[in-house]
Amino acid sequence: MLDFEKEKYMKQLKKKMECWREIILPLNSILLWEKPWYPGLIFGSISIIFLLIWLTEPAFLTIISISLLVLALTDYLVPILISTFIPSNSWNGQKERKFDEICQKVSETILQIKSIWKSILSARNNRPNVYYGLTTVCLSLLAWLGNIVNNLLLIYLMLMVTLLLPGLRHQGRAQSAIKWVYNCLIHHKQA
Repeated sequence: MLDFEKEKYMKQLKKKMECWREIILPLNSILLWEKPWYPGLIFGSISIIFLLIWLTEPAFLTIISISLLVLALTDYLVPILISTFIPSNSWNGQKERKFDEICQKVSETILQIKSIWKSILSARNNRPNVYYGLTTVCLSLLAWLGNIVNNLLLIYLMLMVTLLLPGLRHQGRAQSAIKWVYNCLIHHKQA
């Protein structure tokens, strides 16, 4: 039953992303660091955007409205530009298999997030004291951290980690970094 649900969700997602498939393949390549300079591209692009935000110091509402405007224009223009400039016969079986893999990974990630959310709701219903205690502690720590550290820096760091994490995982560097930190902590405690 679970495999059937995954397959059904993947097909729905694939159908929704069909007009974006020519953009999704290069974006996936960038996020997975298929070329050695892609991490620098991600780091540089995000850094330039946040540098511009820092220099112009726009109001929060301005940042939100410009971001939504860019998303709306992208959602409108990209399918039109793709159908105009990229011939439909350029799509081949290899690209289709890669697109299927991407859709499968994205759907698995979304289903995992939904599963985590269901378990959180289940914990709220079954163990309310633990749930509310952990929620209070976590949100208090986040509020304290947000009060101490600049919000723009926090958003920058979160976005950078979010965009670099798929490449770190794909290259196998995330596990080696975690092992290195773990070994440093263990050797530091023993010394």
